[in-house]
Amino acid sequence: MKRGEFNNYPNLTPLHQGLAYTVKLPDMVTNLLIVPYEYTGLAYIEPSPNPGNTINIFPYYLGQVIEEFELSHGTDLHKPTTEEAVLEKLYKHAWELEQAMAARGGSFEDYMMKMKGLIDFLRYFNSAVKIGKIS
Repeated sequence: MKRGEFNNYPNLTPLHQGLAYTVKLPDMVTNLLIVPYEYTGLAYIEPSPNPGNTINIFPYYLGQVIEEFELSHGTDLHKPTTEEAVLEKLYKHAWELEQAMAARGGSFEDYMMKMKGLIDFLRYFNSAVKIGKIS
């Protein structure tokens, strides 16, 4: 995706059995990675001026990227690295996030409930072990 090997504007392309989607934005440079869960998840936007390892992470809620609120900005060193770190950041900025969600007819409580469900599901999905044929 970062190397621009495919151009899927304006269509979403499913990744990882439909757990995530990617789309190239109208600027034809920025790639958006969406992890949806009942129209909720996280959006990863690689800024177009300086692509590389700089990725901004925004909440994705009710089908929209909440660009007024950034979970992280910059390189891997500044990103939350665990689910707990993501939840901690969200709770610390609950009022800002509530204001951004309210403008779209949603709420912080609704977003957090769905986000915790998403995290629980991804933990389960990532811990699944494939069992081979029993002979």
